[in-house]
This record gives sequence, C-alpha cells and structure tokens, in this order.
Amino acid sequence: MSSTHYLYKGDEDIMRANYQLLREFIREQAGRIGGLGSRNLFTLDDSPITWDNLPGYSVEISPNVDENYTLTIFFKGKKLGHTRQFTDYEEAQHHARMVVDKHRTG
Repeated sequence: MSSTHYLYKGDEDIMRANYQLLREFIREQAGRIGGLGSRNLFTLDDSPITWDNLPGYSVEISPNVDENYTLTIFFKGKKLGHTRQFTDYEEAQHHARMVVDKHRTG
C-alpha cells in the first residue's frame, strides 16, 4: 500500500511562507556571525593579514655576492635567533615564515 500526500491550496501557501521565514532567519543569523559571504563592516582595513605583515615583525632577506641569501628576523626591534644563509630566496622566505609562526603561536 503506498501512501500519497495530497496538498491543498492552503498547504502550499503555508509551506511557502514558512520557507521564506526560514530563509530570512538563516540570512540574519549568518550576518551576525559573519558567514555565508557576508562582510565584517566594523573592520577598517579588510585586507588579509599574512605572516610577512604581522605587527611587530620585520623580516630582512638580502642577496649576497656569492648568490646566497641572508635572513634576519626581528620582533619589536629585537633579533629573533641568528642570521642565517640560504641558497635561494624561496627557502629563506619559507624559513622566515616558520620562525614567525612558531614565535607567534609559542
């Protein structure tokens, strides 16, 4: 025996109204928590904060005459660790990111 549900004209109107109310509620809640593509209107600068522009950190990567790169990292003007040498710029940049992340979270 199969069960069949018959909708009356009034049922469709009620379902449509409930659906609309639910959509409005979800949008309102998502706006409060900053989800579903909504923007935080309270942030003055909405550009992303990445490891290389964190406040207080300064990363200096300088090329040497022997085709190596020298890396020095500072936090609030104080040197973090020793100055290190790397064979390429990307390796120095990767190490700088690891040091900054470890210092920031440690």
